[in-house]
Amino acid sequence: MHHDQSLGILLPEDGPPDYEWYELNERPGIGELLPAIEVGKILSDGHHEHTALMSLGATERLATVGESLVRDSGAQAVVWACTSGSFIGGLEWSQAQSRELSRWLGVPATSTALAFRDALAALGQRRVDLLSPYPAEVTEQLVRFLADSGVAVDGLQVLDCPFAADSHRLDIVAAVGDFARRHESDSPILVPDTAINTFERLEAMSREAGRMVLTANQVSLWAGLRLLRRQGGPARYLRALAEAA
Repeated sequence: MHHDQSLGILLPEDGPPDYEWYELNERPGIGELLPAIEVGKILSDGHHEHTALMSLGATERLATVGESLVRDSGAQAVVWACTSGSFIGGLEWSQAQSRELSRWLGVPATSTALAFRDALAALGQRRVDLLSPYPAEVTEQLVRFLADSGVAVDGLQVLDCPFAADSHRLDIVAAVGDFARRHESDSPILVPDTAINTFERLEAMSREAGRMVLTANQVSLWAGLRLLRRQGGPARYLRALAEAA
């Protein structure tokens, strides 16, 4: 399959072999709508803990892998596809991480945390409900990141997954449905953590919730396509963001 553009995805390598980014270009009816997705794996123990996440998100660690995506795979833009590893140090830290990575690699770069911020701004959404797979301490950091980005969290549930592999095993459709029934509102539901495969579950989650659901992989893909200035994309993955500037 020929692709005229290439998007680099920096992804924590923390165990599960079936992260959806790995085979996104192979999906019938989807792959041809996307740029070439080139995944660079960042070695990680998957621990949702402050010190481990700060180390995981160090620019030097990301840039070493990102350089090969740009040099060897022709990536024209790069997304650090790790929510917790891009919000854990706060908004200014997150912005510096992305800015330094872009300068280091010589191509535009962003992260999942910044993608959530930008997607909510583009949609004009300033209040959200948060279904957090993280432990309480890390969730608090995410709530603070969102507040500093001008977004208030109303409904909140902490699923307390200590490792990314635990998040990956969640029955996320059922969790979203249960959360939505207990937190009735019109606000979008945020589902962070790129370890949770959501592309093929987005329609089911939105149906269960009865409202907009934004997931980590969804906003990461949207942000990457924006960096490439690429129009369109798989409608069922990006429907909520299709009209966003």
